[in-house]
Amino acid sequence: MAYLVAVAGKGGAGKTTLAACFVRLLLDRKMTPVLAVDADPNSSLAPLVGLEPGPTISDIRQEMMEEKARTTGIPKERLLQMKLESCLQESAGFDLLTMGRPEGADCYCYVNNLLRGALLRLRENYRMTVVDNEAGMEHLSRMNTNDIDCLMLVCEPTMVGARSAVRICRLAETLPVRVRRKVLVWNKVQPSGVPGQPADLVRNESMDETVSLPFDERIAQLAVLERSVLTLPSLPTPFSGLADACLDGLRSAT
Repeated sequence: MAYLVAVAGKGGAGKTTLAACFVRLLLDRKMTPVLAVDADPNSSLAPLVGLEPGPTISDIRQEMMEEKARTTGIPKERLLQMKLESCLQESAGFDLLTMGRPEGADCYCYVNNLLRGALLRLRENYRMTVVDNEAGMEHLSRMNTNDIDCLMLVCEPTMVGARSAVRICRLAETLPVRVRRKVLVWNKVQPSGVPGQPADLVRNESMDETVSLPFDERIAQLAVLERSVLTLPSLPTPFSGLADACLDGLRSAT
């Protein structure tokens, strides 16, 4: 089973950009193959890892709902697996799977039950899985997983960002999701560092490690233009600390 890193945080904190950067870090460290999962309905991860937007899990879900009553001669589980594989966008060292919009008004229990097993089987083909989530934690259920090796909580060094990180951290503890490791990432930190009040607000939360990433103009510009972080000659040095913090659980398990 792949080591799974889930990226969560308030909208605008930079979680999608950091998810793309983390994929880049894994590629640089040759920790491949990687499965990158865009679980945000905004579906903005693809261009940041150098891919065009492609078919989504929501497309499969709708197609399976429409075909539920049909007789195709192909077992539904096999048909779903074929459709799932068609959604994978392949690149050097990693594949991208885009979840798309949430379920509609119909009951998707039948398809979601099939999807849960298909995604679990898919993950077995990868060494690492990186999931970029919508703001909050509730949407982890859309990946149909209840086992997270590392939760990367991304927040800006403000009181609003700190409160959001605290809320998501506490929400994770109430969900039927096992989180082995939590890493708080202060993103876009100015040279003066993280202000005292935001730092104090999260100090008593159950974080395994805290990482500070300075504001970087190159990365910010790529995010604005929706261009791939893979085009950078290298990532800033502090990102190595981010990889170490998130992968510490992997080293402990081996």
